[in-house]
Amino acid sequence: MSLRVIVTLLSLPAPLFAAGLQGSLQTQWQSQYISEGRDNLDGSSLYSVGGDLVMADIAAGVWQAWEAGGDYRENTLYAEYAPYFGEWNPYLNVSYLQFHPQDPDDVEVGIGVSRRLTTLIRLALDSTWSKQASGRFYALSAIAETPLWETVIVDLRLTQTYDDGYASEAYDGLNNLEAGLQLTWNAIEGLSFYAGWQHSWAGEDVRRDGGQDESWGQIGVMGYF
Repeated sequence: MSLRVIVTLLSLPAPLFAAGLQGSLQTQWQSQYISEGRDNLDGSSLYSVGGDLVMADIAAGVWQAWEAGGDYRENTLYAEYAPYFGEWNPYLNVSYLQFHPQDPDDVEVGIGVSRRLTTLIRLALDSTWSKQASGRFYALSAIAETPLWETVIVDLRLTQTYDDGYASEAYDGLNNLEAGLQLTWNAIEGLSFYAGWQHSWAGEDVRRDGGQDESWGQIGVMGYF
């Protein structure tokens, strides 16, 4: 589970609730399991379920995914601290990951910050460190969010990434450029449906690993309480 999975789970458009303990449950299907610009399952699709609890600036959650028609499983436990300082939103998270059937467990630490530039656009800088890989991965994103209708939100993003020993041991440098589109429908209070599409242009880091340009999509549903 990459840092961007956690960031996505914790930043999907949500209805506003009263202060106090809040939570969400989410399930998703994606056509391919692409992370860091690489196809992790040789074209197979991925199902996942996740949930979190949030109190003020602190969140904790679990995420589980499995390969469609295959043996791959991935389990993640994570905790995050994400305060707001005016237009600035820094965060720090720690994740424990299990990969089945044979890859070793991992511990990852993510740190980043986002800032809203206008009512439409914000910038985000994300980074993660992997204990197993002893490397880091960075992502710089421009994100535009706007309502299309009263209950439908569109999210557009463009992300440039940089690998420093996280995804590849053989090469450090520009990894991939990724563009994405997501539509979220807040159907009723506490229930949202979403669908998205992404395209990744492989950089030198991905190509040296035998990767290529990739396109994939996802659909999902999220409930809030």
